[in-house]
Amino acid sequence: MRISRVCALVGAAVSAAVLAVSFAPAQAADLGYGSVKDIPPPAPSGRAWYLKGTIGMTNSEPGGLWTGEYASGDFSIHHKDIKSAPLYGIGIGVEHSRWLRFDITGEYRGKQHFVAHDSYNNGGPCPGSGCGTNDHSANLESWLGLFNAYIDLGTWHGVTPYVGGGVGLTSITTMGYKDINVPTGGFAYAVNDKTTTNFAWALYAGLSYDVTDRFTLDLGYRYTDLGSIKTSAVRTYDDPELLSPFEVHDIVSHDLLFSGRFRLDRPAPSYPVAFK
Repeated sequence: MRISRVCALVGAAVSAAVLAVSFAPAQAADLGYGSVKDIPPPAPSGRAWYLKGTIGMTNSEPGGLWTGEYASGDFSIHHKDIKSAPLYGIGIGVEHSRWLRFDITGEYRGKQHFVAHDSYNNGGPCPGSGCGTNDHSANLESWLGLFNAYIDLGTWHGVTPYVGGGVGLTSITTMGYKDINVPTGGFAYAVNDKTTTNFAWALYAGLSYDVTDRFTLDLGYRYTDLGSIKTSAVRTYDDPELLSPFEVHDIVSHDLLFSGRFRLDRPAPSYPVAFK
């Protein structure tokens, strides 16, 4: 009696298992898939770490100019410029989501040539010691480090426009400063090279294109505020007395950037899925 009851329970369990197995494919078919294996995994979260390399061009502009000698007379600045130079950068970042990215970048901005021209009239005899001109020149070598955040604005035919911003530090070395006064035959120079470290900030806009699922090309514009610089003390060739430094205020740069981003891993699923 007990044996027959056990056999009946076993038979019922087998029947239930057969019904469950036959019902699962039918349910998958109702969802439009031929089998459970054909059901796609969930959409990826978009998060991935990447390495970044950048080349580009700087287009810097000096703001105001100042030296202590400007306080002694009537000075007029006629020309000021910082020549363009190539830049080279590397960085590491993370695509936090499909819309938001962060990276840290370091950049060498090459050697840029600074030039300026002014004239003065201090009330004395002119032509003579009471008036003259100054031709200023120096080489600028700079490094820039930034922490950046970007917002991707959607993708159309593989092209993604974006905007962004960054904050960080810049180190600018002023080298070989000279001040030549042609009318009076005067010459002055900075005693030493001088390095200035400033707070820096930047604004970005650009377009990126996914060449593959792991490699992206990026063409961007950046407005960069680099702060102010000054030389060391200045000395004339015929006078041991030290004069005040020459200062360049509020340097900004309109930079053109061409970058490549390589994802170190493909985007991870947003939640675990079963292996086939």
